[in-house]
Amino acid sequence: MNQFLIIICLVALSSCAHQRGPASVDGNPVAYDSMALGNVKASATKRFSNQEVCFDIDLVTKDVDQNQAQASNWTLAWIDKNNHYHLLPVTQRDPASAPQGGAVVAPYGAYTEYSNHFTTCAPKAQFNDVKGLVLTPKELPYAKKDGLKLTWE
Repeated sequence: MNQFLIIICLVALSSCAHQRGPASVDGNPVAYDSMALGNVKASATKRFSNQEVCFDIDLVTKDVDQNQAQASNWTLAWIDKNNHYHLLPVTQRDPASAPQGGAVVAPYGAYTEYSNHFTTCAPKAQFNDVKGLVLTPKELPYAKKDGLKLTWE
């Protein structure tokens, strides 16, 4: 009986570990990605607004400088159905604000954490043609590799 309970607990824990958040917000699809062993995370909501496709991007960084969480430290491109990349301007939410956060003290030590919110729109894109976003840092204390790739399935 104890083995059965242990197996059920392990299955429940493993299913919770893979949950990344809601698949949609207010009916708009959401995509997620992380890099640097989860120290840099992003989610993006794709929405239609005024004849263009817009993206609301939430970025959470750990153990980086505040300026590395700013919109100016990131380049953004949307990926179409043919896997072509299209560069986008990245701006902070209006009114512009600095990344939020700072020092965090945890039982295992102290670290810094900053979060920020970017909004951008692709005026010539069709909603169903946008398959993903690539968010690439200009400077980070981690290996960059390919940046964050957020895709909608």
